Amino acid sequence: MFRSAALIVFATVLASAADAPKAKSKAPTAAEVFDPKAPVLFADDFSAGTFSAKWRFSQNADYGVVTPDPELIRIVDAPDLPGKKAVRFSVVRAPDVFRSEISLPHENGWNERWYGERVLIPKEWVRDPAKPVDIVMQWHALPGNFRATYPNLEISVNDDRWLMRQSFGDPKNKPTRRETKFDDRVQPGVWTSWVIHAKWSPNDDGLIQVWKDGKLVADLKGPNTYGTIGLEYTPYLKTGIYHPEWHVSQEGVKRRFDADKPVAPHKVVYVTDLKVGDARAKYEDVVPK
Repeated sequence: MFRSAALIVFATVLASAADAPKAKSKAPTAAEVFDPKAPVLFADDFSAGTFSAKWRFSQNADYGVVTPDPELIRIVDAPDLPGKKAVRFSVVRAPDVFRSEISLPHENGWNERWYGERVLIPKEWVRDPAKPVDIVMQWHALPGNFRATYPNLEISVNDDRWLMRQSFGDPKNKPTRRETKFDDRVQPGVWTSWVIHAKWSPNDDGLIQVWKDGKLVADLKGPNTYGTIGLEYTPYLKTGIYHPEWHVSQEGVKRRFDADKPVAPHKVVYVTDLKVGDARAKYEDVVPK
């Protein structure tokens, strides 16, 4: 179904659109997005059917897009969740068609935060063991006095498993990178509930705890952010789908892309029930119900 002529035409259109200039929006600030009056600072289940002005959109190499392309990012009826809405994120294989994500702003200083989210890898998902990493959640670093390229934390689909990766320390002189492959297999067609508790810090007081469907699958203490970029900030949450193999800005990557015979040329992910809590929050406050 993914190799139809219509899909090929669609991918070509997207590739051409990637080169066109996009209107930009002013990024909302943390003060405009997060409400400190309650332990849950932010919540969105997309039930209004339209995007709140608190979200920012990323499409391929374009950040701050005003109106997302509905072929890449749109709100739909949540599959197998009657009466609920979700965001459908899609990318179709074409040069530099690799990302469809929404994001929240970073916050100044090192903050303790709770995050809740529900993610669906659909039944139509095709495994591609040779190109396995599809990032569905990431907490990203800000450029400081040099660019930090790796997310401080990410949760990805890795072939048929869930994968968590971290990057922290000194990105200028080779950051520390760590990955944890969870035992549970990805179940296409089944919603997965995630809760992440983070004490963001470049020091030993840092903490990352991750629950998947109510089960604690990671409990890691110690540094979890970059501490040498001249900024103290809480990483910002991005969610959707990011397939790095289709970002072909480098010549070597482009040659591999052109020579590759894709197994899975179309990728779709659904997300709903997002919450962000502060240090006063508990697991029960952010877990998708």
